[in-house]
Amino acid sequence: MKKTLLKLFSLGVALFGTGSVFAQTMYVDEMFANVLRTANVRYDSNRSVNILFNTGYPNPTLNTSPLISVDLRCDIYTPVGSPVSARPTIIIAHTGSFLPAFVNRQVTGNKEDSAVVEMCTKLAKRGYNAVAVNYRLGWNAASTVQAEATEQLLKATYRGMQDIRNAIRYLRTNAATFGIDTSKIIVGGQGTGGYIALALGTVDRKAEIEGIAKFQRGDFTPMVSVDTLGDWNGIGGVPIFNVSGDANVASNAHMVFNYGGAMGDLSWLEAGNLPVVGAQVPSDPFAPYNVGNVIVPTTGTTVIPSAAGAGAVIPKANQVGVNNKINSKYLTDNISSALRVRANGNENLYPVATSVSLDGAPWEWWDRTSAQTRTTGVFYIYPLPANGRLADSLSFLTNPLMSKTKAVGYLDTLADFFSRRIAVQFDLVAASNDATKAFNLITPPNGTSALIKGDSDDVVQVRWGAGATTGFGDVSYKWKLSVADDIDFADPLAEVPVGARPELTLDFQTVSRLLGANGVAIGDSIDLVWTVEATVNGANRWSTDTFDLRLTRGQVTAVKQIVSANQYLSVFPNPATDVLNITLDNRAGSALNYAVIDVTGRTILNGAAKGNEFNISLNNVKPGLYFVQVNLADGRTATKRVVVE
Repeated sequence: MKKTLLKLFSLGVALFGTGSVFAQTMYVDEMFANVLRTANVRYDSNRSVNILFNTGYPNPTLNTSPLISVDLRCDIYTPVGSPVSARPTIIIAHTGSFLPAFVNRQVTGNKEDSAVVEMCTKLAKRGYNAVAVNYRLGWNAASTVQAEATEQLLKATYRGMQDIRNAIRYLRTNAATFGIDTSKIIVGGQGTGGYIALALGTVDRKAEIEGIAKFQRGDFTPMVSVDTLGDWNGIGGVPIFNVSGDANVASNAHMVFNYGGAMGDLSWLEAGNLPVVGAQVPSDPFAPYNVGNVIVPTTGTTVIPSAAGAGAVIPKANQVGVNNKINSKYLTDNISSALRVRANGNENLYPVATSVSLDGAPWEWWDRTSAQTRTTGVFYIYPLPANGRLADSLSFLTNPLMSKTKAVGYLDTLADFFSRRIAVQFDLVAASNDATKAFNLITPPNGTSALIKGDSDDVVQVRWGAGATTGFGDVSYKWKLSVADDIDFADPLAEVPVGARPELTLDFQTVSRLLGANGVAIGDSIDLVWTVEATVNGANRWSTDTFDLRLTRGQVTAVKQIVSANQYLSVFPNPATDVLNITLDNRAGSALNYAVIDVTGRTILNGAAKGNEFNISLNNVKPGLYFVQVNLADGRTATKRVVVE
């Protein structure tokens, strides 16, 4: 029989795997036993809202102005013994609702929070510099007037973003002192700090600050004025409100991530923004996981209408292309594989699971005895009365299973989740460190018989187990098909380059043409054997098994025909633009769910079917060829091709 090379398509993605099986890898695993913490480094001074104004505390001098000048400080964590003189640097912005700890009725609110110290330590042990930053605090959280509360919180977030920019300027200026690679600066935010990180990664135009209706007052003037407060880089403004940063020193970061918090408006996120990775508890009581309102728990006041949490931000970031570099690797470590299922296939999204629905920050812990005895908080250098017992009680209410062991476990996972993607984004680990392990074939199962119709629109999914790697080599696969009575995978009947994802969507028409080209007439069958070969760093590894496959071209009675549900599925219009209508004839059975799959096999959209007739919004789907797959209650699938314009 004539041997023919079958060329389909390539999935231009690479495999990214677990480092736990192999030797430890810097920037992914904790490599350094000791970390040096340089504390209370003054990185800037600026004008802050004076929450002591007109309070009568602690002295009349401090109460005479609504604004005061304050020093801003950070703690810098560096790995002891690192062989790298200039290291990627990760800035962590703490939580706390833009008010001092305990004064805010919480036990958190500064760079010394337990979770911040632990995260910075874990990142430094992996080889990064980690910088815990205090930013400007102050707003009237007791206000029940929505417009007033919204404006104050927006300004607080804006000031925090400017402060992080000025911290970056300080780090750039002192890069030699602290061993900073100024081309690899990442900003992460926990809780409230997540609002700052997400804004910093996306806000880069005046219209995004002043032109959105929900960020305007009743007279249509902007709540945040760039001319008054300075721009998003901390440059300019009226000196009484903002001490301008040095425009001659760059303040740009290169990537952001959040664990908690939200984005003020999803429209901020556009192609060309910074790569973004996100983690959040879907039931977070203080910030929406998808798109929803941010509400002050103590007053019930909506402060940010229609904010966007990680569940909305990260899928859009993947769609608009800002995460293309990260997505060039297909992560197969245990955490990434588990999260891919939990996040419905969305890469770079960590839906954090908790056993208590109100626990939006399971990574936090504190000493309850110490907290309950607190009677003061600190507003910069000024002591303030505080009720430690109340702060502890309210914090424990949403985190009733709080413990250091639990919190550190979450932080371990978060640090792994973030650091792997940072390592991919910045090419921090050489591909030469990689290797691949054996893997198994999955589907179609061994001994499958299939009828291939030359006029069919059917597709078949071929899947195999991913070859686990340390995660930094570019892995490619080849799906190979040979004749059963003359198995020769070195010279296969078909050799299909597949890229790196452990799956392949095969067009039945293409397979039928292959059979015809190799002398298989209509009505004839051929016994084949298929396998997969993986290649990483020039080294090849075969799957641990091969599967038998009988293909029949056209209809015969000798092989059981699998009744296709495709004939009962209608998708229209085709081509489609904004909305795609799905109709499954009742004779096919009941539709359970659907998926829209691109030509690389990646799921772009999915969800539950709402009966046998429903529609899908295509607003964020790029033009191209896609497959619409509907899964039926009896286990069958129905598939149609559709063009999106």
